Amino acid sequence: MKTKIFKKQLTIKTRFNPENLEDVKAFNDACDLLQKEGIDFEKGTETVATDFAKKLYFRYSIISDFIIWVVLPLIGLIILL
Repeated sequence: MKTKIFKKQLTIKTRFNPENLEDVKAFNDACDLLQKEGIDFEKGTETVATDFAKKLYFRYSIISDFIIWVVLPLIGLIILL
């Protein structure tokens, strides 16, 4: 017997800006249309990283990898010698 843990669902993600009144109106209109068509849906928000945050995390990742894989082994070799 094969037990499924996950199931697939079709989803729609939008790029509406909640600070832009025209986008909010268009989003609400789209929700009204889906509701009239009888399509089951739920509304929610998602916090996403900005381009600045992505660049910052990438640089942090490179620096921490350099420290872990280069600096610390060199310090270990120096101490052992």
